[in-house]
Order: sequence, then C-alpha cells, then structure tokens
Amino acid sequence: MAPIKSCFHYLSALTLLLAFIPRISTAIILSRDLKATIHNALEHEYTMRTPGYGLQVKIAESSALIDSIAAVDDATPVSKRATAACRVAEIIFPGRVFAANSSEYQAEQEYNWSQTCWLPAACFIRPQSAVDVAAALKIIRHTGTKFAVRTGGHNPNSGFGSIDGSGVLLDLRDLDFLSLDDDATLQAGPGNTWGKVYDFLDPHGRSAIGGRHYTVGLPGFLLGGGMTFFPNLYGLGIDSVKNFEVVLSDSRIVNANADENPDLFQALKGGGPNFGIVTRFDIETHPLHNVQYSLNLYDPSDYKAILEATTQVQHAMESDSKIGLFLNVNPTVIIAGLLYADWPAEPPKAFTPFANLKSFWGHFIPPMNGTIASLTSSINIGDYPAKREPYAVSTEVDHGLYVQVHEKYLGLLKTANMPSANLSYTIQPVSRGAVEASKERGSSSLGLKPVSQTWWAPLVEWFDDSDDEAAHKALNSLGTGVQCLAEDGGKLIEYQFMNDASYTQTVLESYGEENLKRLKAVQQKFDPESFFQKFQGDGFLLRKL
Repeated sequence: MAPIKSCFHYLSALTLLLAFIPRISTAIILSRDLKATIHNALEHEYTMRTPGYGLQVKIAESSALIDSIAAVDDATPVSKRATAACRVAEIIFPGRVFAANSSEYQAEQEYNWSQTCWLPAACFIRPQSAVDVAAALKIIRHTGTKFAVRTGGHNPNSGFGSIDGSGVLLDLRDLDFLSLDDDATLQAGPGNTWGKVYDFLDPHGRSAIGGRHYTVGLPGFLLGGGMTFFPNLYGLGIDSVKNFEVVLSDSRIVNANADENPDLFQALKGGGPNFGIVTRFDIETHPLHNVQYSLNLYDPSDYKAILEATTQVQHAMESDSKIGLFLNVNPTVIIAGLLYADWPAEPPKAFTPFANLKSFWGHFIPPMNGTIASLTSSINIGDYPAKREPYAVSTEVDHGLYVQVHEKYLGLLKTANMPSANLSYTIQPVSRGAVEASKERGSSSLGLKPVSQTWWAPLVEWFDDSDDEAAHKALNSLGTGVQCLAEDGGKLIEYQFMNDASYTQTVLESYGEENLKRLKAVQQKFDPESFFQKFQGDGFLLRKL
C-alpha cells in the first residue's frame, strides 16, 4: 500500500498548489472537473489497483489548453463539439485516441461484426481502466458530445455500439482483465469476449454461464439478458452476475449488487445501456461442465418433420434440465445443435426424434465430448464481413405455428428480390424450468412468463448496398409475420429478447408495465439529468418509448 499512500500525498500537495492558481470562469472549468473526477475515482476500491494516477499529471500540465479547447457553448455545432472532445481526449489519453488521420482509424471503424455499424465516428477512444472511462465521460458531458460505447461490437443494429461523425466512440476492448477470487467468483472487464472467458476458466476447472459465440462481448450480452447453451440449468447469463461496477453519468464509480444499490442491480439485469457504463462484472462460476454436442445437417424440404422433432425435444426439456438445443434454418440447409450437459455413454433418448429423421445429410460437427470452451470454439463461424439486421419474437411451443412460420418464410424467399442476401431464422428454446431457474437466482427486469417458450431470431445478412431496402423489408416481414401468426393462434408472448431485437422494436415495453415503471424510476434516480438518454447515440433507450 505504500505506493498508493505516496500518490495520495502527491495529490494532496497538488490540490494545495492549485488553490493558489486564479480560478477560470465557470464556462471553461473542464480541467478542474477532470481533476476532481479522477481524484474521487481513485478512492474506489477496485480502481486503486489501476494505473489512473498519471492522468492527474497530464491534466495539471495542460489545464489551460484543455479549457481552451473545451470552451463550447449552446451555439457550437455537434461536429465541433465532437472534435473538441477528441482533442481533449488526445491530451489525457495519448496514443489511445484515433481520429480520421490516424493509421488505426479504419481498423477501429471496421471492428464491428456487422457492416451496418461501420460508422465514421469523430474519433475512437480506448480507455484502459474505470478511471479512464470516468474521465472520458466527463469530457463528453462537458462538451455536450454525442457518444456510443462498444465492447464486442456484435450488435448489428446501426448506431448500437457505433456512431457517425457527430459523436465519439468509447471502445472498451482494453478493459480485458480476468481474475478468479477464492470463492470462484470471476472478475471480468467489459473488453473480454466469452471465448476469452471460457479459455481462462477451463484450466481452473470452472465454467461461466455465458454466450454461445466466441467473439461476443460481455456487456451487451449480459445487459440484454444473455441466452446460454443450457438456460434450463442456471437461467440466463444475467442471472449469474453478482455485482456490477458502474460509471454513472456524473462519473462516479459505484457497485451495484444485492446489498449495495440493489435497485440499480435489478435494472441492469436486462435494462440495457440506460443507467451507466459497466466497467467490471463479478460473475458466479460453476464446476467445469462436461458437454456432449453435435451439429447435424438436414434437408430443408423435410421441414415439417424437423420442426416436429424440435417440439418433441422442447417438451423433453421440461423434465431434463441438461438438454440444450437450437435450430438454425437457412434456405438450403437446416442445422440442429443437439447439446447435453454431461458425457452419457449413449446419446440421450430425448434426441431420438432427430436420429429418426430420414432427411439427415451428415454432421457439421460429429458427436463429441468436450466443455463449454470447446463447444464455443467449434461453432465459432459467421464472422465474415456482411451487413446484418436482426429481429426478436417470443411464442409458446406449437408445431402448427412452427409450420406456418416456415411456410411464411418460404414465401418470402420466393418473392424477395435481394440477390446478395441470406434470410434465416433460429429457434431458441426456453423451458419453464429456465424461467424458474432465473427467478431462483434473483430478480431481473425481463418479466419472463413461466411457460415453455421459443425465442425466435430472424436474421438477414447481405453484401450489396443495392439490397439494403429489400433486405430490411424481408427481415421485418418475417419478424412481424411470426408475431401475427402467433397472435392469431393465441401463442404470442409479449417479451422481446433484447440481444436479438431490431432497432425498430420497443423492447423495454415488452417487459411489462411494472418493470418499465421501475426502470424509469432507477434511471431518474441515478441519471436525473437524463444524460445517457440525451447524449447516447442510439440503443434500446427509455427515451424512445
């Protein structure tokens, strides 16, 4: 602790020195505001272990320049506000701010999974600690700059984890620390992907309840709920989070858990980017899971029998929580992921309906025993450059509805004129047991209905700009088609899964009136000036309701 104590002695001396410097006008006090922000942040238990002290020195050395650059007013255009924010950030984060004249700019712009998010931000800022995030947020707030936050960059909605030249992008990739406490709680920075998490935990004999794709980041996945391989066992990804470290709109760093700020804790569990920027997740881990899995390929012309097999496995899930399943439907092939959270000597009987199908073409991944890490690595496909747009619908389990949806899908394939596009959908089962497991692990904001259900994930991927309009139309026709067919049959569930939802959907409303009321109350309590609503570029924000 000696180095930390000496740093605080230095800061105290610096504070005394600054007291004798004439005060600048209140319109240009960003440097003072930054010093106070960083000083307060350094007192936070976790951030005292991070390299934040050098920021104080940089700000003290360049106060006049910072305040001169940041002197904006209500008449300053948004582009100049963004430029001012970038220039100040370059002073206090040298080598970690990438504007259009930087050789790293293109790589930053093209980092997102979907080309719909390859937007030309005024600059990309790469914080390395919670203190850095607090300081960057203070710059953004002072200059009145639009901003976006990116971690894994996997959300394909334009403006979600991306922003154009009217704002700056905070890229949290460098907050990629990982550690395991004595009680097997994982402390993970938001810059990690689930692949990194699984690879880190495997040698420790532990596993986390996380994403199914190697390159998906933690924050978007967890703040949206998080569909896992085996939701029947432990619920959703968000249900394993024990604590969030959060930078609030005023740059304070707080913890949110069952004992400290419990209302914020519940709101973050599914409430998206409305309340702050998460700079650390404390996640419960479990003993390493043995997993048996295969990915099977089927002739799509046999869709009625394949969908019947799917519903039979979903019914079996209600009595066997170790079953996992997803069905990915494409124009030329149907892929079934058959998963089991154990290493049985014989394939589980629940998968017999798939074994009996005459339309089986072969294995994309043959049956094998492994772990969550090896499973995630095995199915790490689909990271090619393309434009993408998603949709989310929830329904009850019903074979007749499934067939209707697929025939709607086939009709769209015949009529849609989009040569470079691929329209697909995925069936993601959620059993009643999964909802109960979620509730047992604490309250969330999602308002899940305790019934066996399917979370549909239509997706369109395309390459040519000329197909933009047709792709969007086809995707929305499929998504709204699922909704209408389910509603007509009395099978629609209002809940929309944020991680798979379209920017056209009002996800937070689907959580139910009481949950929405709580989310709004928490937002007003922790962000009373609605900073995240006014200045965040886009996202599933309360302001859009």
